[in-house]
Amino acid sequence: MTLRLTTLTAALLLVAAYILPASRTEKYTPLPPALDGSMMPYDFASCTQIPYLPDSLTPVYAAYVARHGARYLSSPKKMESVMKALEKGRNSRTLSDTGEDFLTLMNVIRTANEGNWGDLTPTGIREERLLGRRMAETLPALGQHGTRVEAISSYVPRAVMTMYQFSNELIRLNDRISVDTDEGPEFSPLVCCFSADSAYAAYRKDGDWKAVYDDFVARKVPAAPARRLFTSTSLSDHDLRKLTLDMYEVLKANRAAGLPAPSTRWMSVGEYTRCWEASNLQHYLRNSVTPLSTVAARATSPLLLRVISDTDKALASGDTGLALNGYFGHAETLLPLLSLIKIPGCFDMPLDYDSLDSCWKIQNITPLGANLLILIARSPGGGYYAAVQLNGRTVKPMKGYPDIVRWQDLRQYWLDLVAAYAAAA
Repeated sequence: MTLRLTTLTAALLLVAAYILPASRTEKYTPLPPALDGSMMPYDFASCTQIPYLPDSLTPVYAAYVARHGARYLSSPKKMESVMKALEKGRNSRTLSDTGEDFLTLMNVIRTANEGNWGDLTPTGIREERLLGRRMAETLPALGQHGTRVEAISSYVPRAVMTMYQFSNELIRLNDRISVDTDEGPEFSPLVCCFSADSAYAAYRKDGDWKAVYDDFVARKVPAAPARRLFTSTSLSDHDLRKLTLDMYEVLKANRAAGLPAPSTRWMSVGEYTRCWEASNLQHYLRNSVTPLSTVAARATSPLLLRVISDTDKALASGDTGLALNGYFGHAETLLPLLSLIKIPGCFDMPLDYDSLDSCWKIQNITPLGANLLILIARSPGGGYYAAVQLNGRTVKPMKGYPDIVRWQDLRQYWLDLVAAYAAAA
């Protein structure tokens, strides 16, 4: 069943999907934004001010590793899975009122995403402009005449567009800045290690994590949200749980696309939470250093070594004007890197995966627009110091050390981590 809808028709369907159900004497409330997980738009309200630096330190350089901004659904795969089940139910006259309303919603979502798969949404564009503005405020060196910015991105259009939107905001604020950007498959070993590193790609596809994840889904993910779509169904509980997760994957992208938030019309808060927990666990197991595997650390090591090398070159060259290096990619770019360098909240080794949500939350690590900022400041004596922020919040770059550390100490700490994981291979 394929519907091509005008903007007006889509608006009317939104009314049907969100207003008419409420007229059936029930009222529905939005589900918590944090439970959208990796599809939660960037939370600027939780950002702190720029990293605190004593007056004796002058910011001179920044390394910036970023995920793309808010996007549309990356592909129609999950949506088509849901719609196929719903259309089959309609054809067999087994769709419930909830199922009919959800099919209406799916058509609205398809219309919003058609021709935009994976692209930045207006929310994503706005995020990147605001992040560019924040960078300009954080790094005064960007206001100097002749300042240079160099940036690379993956070949994926949403990452390229993110780089351009961020960089263009810097230029808009100060047209004396020179920005050099580049993108393409040649940067995949750096910003797409999840596909470029064959050992890591194989692990992400068929590694030991799958058994842990499948067991969690079988025990935790409810079949009820999918079952409510039908008056009767021959689908097994396993298939219903999969359909529930596909519903979640579609619903959690609504806010980023400017569509109405997912609500209790489709899942209770508890049911939506169980889906988030499963997604949270999957991101952790596939993309981070875990008790099961350290392959993610080795795969992302080239990116960390590049960050170190670029920083060293910029600092060694003195006042040549290079103030910022940007590396633009994906959630799967940041997750391995952040676990490798053990940023607080991004590296954990839980003994019980059922309690992962108490120590590791994907929406805190890689929301849409996520970024790691390494800010380098110079002392009057010529020494260099580093402060680190994750998603606009200052974090300790080394356990047991203050927020501001000598660059040479942080550099060596990171090199030691790379060596340790290489030796463990």
